[in-house]
Amino acid sequence: MESTAYVEEVATAVQGHLAETGTEASELTLEDIAVVMGVSRSTLIRRIGHRSHLDEILARQGAKVIRRSARDRAVEAAAGLYGAFGVGEVTLEMIAADAGCTVQAIQGQLGGRDGLLAAVFDRYSPMPGVEEVLLDPPADLEPAARLLYEQVLDALMGEARVMAAMFAEIVSRPGGALAVHVRENYAPRFVGLMMSWLAAHVDAGVVRELPEKTLLSQFAGPVLARSVAALATGEHLDPAARARLAADLAGAFCRAVRT
Repeated sequence: MESTAYVEEVATAVQGHLAETGTEASELTLEDIAVVMGVSRSTLIRRIGHRSHLDEILARQGAKVIRRSARDRAVEAAAGLYGAFGVGEVTLEMIAADAGCTVQAIQGQLGGRDGLLAAVFDRYSPMPGVEEVLLDPPADLEPAARLLYEQVLDALMGEARVMAAMFAEIVSRPGGALAVHVRENYAPRFVGLMMSWLAAHVDAGVVRELPEKTLLSQFAGPVLARSVAALATGEHLDPAARARLAADLAGAFCRAVRT
């Protein structure tokens, strides 16, 4: 049940965190705020009610709060619920209540459950980070590969519960909307990005001319195997350990494909 006193306590703690980190309130997810308070996300939501209640108090205290769209709030809420309960156990009503919006808003802005699943996968998968790296990648092969591996590991291990729920949905329903989205939209786009980057190194004589699937397997195979093993066993690697692993994977990849 919502407690005004507790919401004010959370707002004060968040203000302290913002001052220490130099971030803005709109940059913090509910997961981030739960960590600040030392509670689980579900406990935080139960005690503060909708995020909007916290944002109102933060705004009154002078924090810069940008009200996010129902779409963004629904995607964030769905990710947290999928990670906690699994895709099959989560309803649109649960997501709407968590996001502080209506089921109709989710249907209108995301196309219902199927569109929401695709949006969660796209946001929490490695794609956003990979796109950012490849907008202006380092000229040398190995530093670029290391940055790409860092993005993949951060997505697959940093958001482990969310991605585990996504993969479980794909495996259990290979003909479902999410699996179709990944096959028909996500995978071709990801392959195109990676091959554009690798083709430049092939043309420069840095990378051997290998079949596309072979090159991609050399890059993706080890990191997927390592990440899936971590998801299956619940292994957690902190950011420093993920960075070390990314460097090891980049070195191995470069040794495998260099001319």
